[in-house]
Amino acid sequence: MSMKNKIVFLVLHLGCGGAERAVISQANLLAAHYPVEILSAYQLDEQPAFPVDPKVQITYLRQYLRPNKEELRRSIARKNPFSMIKEIFRSLRILYLRTHLMKKAVKKSDGHIFISSRYLYHRLLTQHAPAGAICIAQEHNHHNGDEKYIRKQVKAVAKMDYFMPVSAELTEFYKGRVGSRVSCLYIPHHLEIIPRGESPLTGKGILSVGRFSPEKGMDELIRVYQEVHKHHPDWDLHLVGDGELRPALEQQAAETGLGNQIHFHGFCSQDQIRSRMKEMSIYVMTSHTEAFGLVLIEAQAMGLPCIAYDSAQGAREILRSGENGILIPDRDRGKMVAEICRMIEDASYRKNIGRSGKESVRTYSKENVEKKWIDFMQSCGGETP
Repeated sequence: MSMKNKIVFLVLHLGCGGAERAVISQANLLAAHYPVEILSAYQLDEQPAFPVDPKVQITYLRQYLRPNKEELRRSIARKNPFSMIKEIFRSLRILYLRTHLMKKAVKKSDGHIFISSRYLYHRLLTQHAPAGAICIAQEHNHHNGDEKYIRKQVKAVAKMDYFMPVSAELTEFYKGRVGSRVSCLYIPHHLEIIPRGESPLTGKGILSVGRFSPEKGMDELIRVYQEVHKHHPDWDLHLVGDGELRPALEQQAAETGLGNQIHFHGFCSQDQIRSRMKEMSIYVMTSHTEAFGLVLIEAQAMGLPCIAYDSAQGAREILRSGENGILIPDRDRGKMVAEICRMIEDASYRKNIGRSGKESVRTYSKENVEKKWIDFMQSCGGETP
C-alpha cells in the first residue's frame, strides 16, 4: 500500500460534538482501505469521545493542550486581576499554539489527501500542504442566512480542491457561491450499523438526544412536554446529552413540577443510546437549526417515528412529512403538541411512520456511503490496495 494514498484529517479536538463524531466515523470507514491519520490540536481527554478504529492514527499536536475558557471565566467572576491577567496570557498562548502547531504538522506530513473539518484550518491547509496534495474543506454547520458567515466560508475555501458541506441542500447553495475552481461535493453521513432489532413502540417514553446548547432548543421541548403531559400524564420525557445549559434545563424541569417525569441521562455511548431508543416510542427534535441531523436517522433505524420543527434544515432533508416522519412548520408549539398526542393515541399511526422511517435510512447505510467515499478517493488518485 503506497503511503501517497494517506488521508489526513485536521480537527480542533475529538470531544463530544457532531463534527467530531462525523470525522471519527469517516476516518473509521476509510481506514479499512487507506492509511488514515487525525491531527488534533486539543487533547480534551485521555480518549476520544467516540470509538476510533485501531487502524486510525491519532496525533495530538501537544499532550493535553486544551482551551482555558472555564478558568478565565472563574477568574473574571472572582474579580482577581492577577488571575485574570495570567489566564488571558494563557489563552493567547493556547490560541497561538493551536494554529502554529497545526501549521508545522501539515508542513511535515506525508499525507496525500488532507481534509480540514474546521473553518479555522481551511486557509492554513491550502497555504502549507505538501506540493501535489489534494485539499478538502468540510462544513458541518448551517449558515442560517448569515451573509457575513457565508462570505468568510467562501473566502476560506477559495483555494481548496474540494468543498464538502454536510448536506445536499448546503452543497447546492455553495455551488453558486464558490465559483468553478472549487468542486462542491456531497457525501452523506452514515450509520455505523442498521440494527436488526427495533423498538416495539409500546413504551411510554418521548426521547430527544443532543448537546445542551441554545441552538438545540431543549428548553422548548420541556415546554412542549408540559402541554403533552396535561393530556397524557403517564408519558415521560427522556433527554440524552450534556452541555452548558444542563443546569438551567434541570432547573426549568424542576420548576414545571414534573421533575420526576423529565429524565436527564447525560452523555451516553452509541450502544447506550440505541438501548434507550429501543425503550422509547417517539423521537422529537426541537432544534432551531441543524445542519444534518444524524440522530434522526439513528432514531429511524430503531423504528422510532420522528417529529421535528422544520427550522432544523437537516430535518427537512431527512424527513418527508407525513411519510417517513413529521415536520412542524413555523415552530408552532400547538401543532407540535397535537402531533405528539396523535402519535401517543394512535399506535397504528406511529408504527406506520416508524416503519417508513426505518425503510428510508438504507440511503445512509455504511455500504452505500462507503462506496461513494471509495469512488471519490479513487478519482483523487487514491487507489485502494
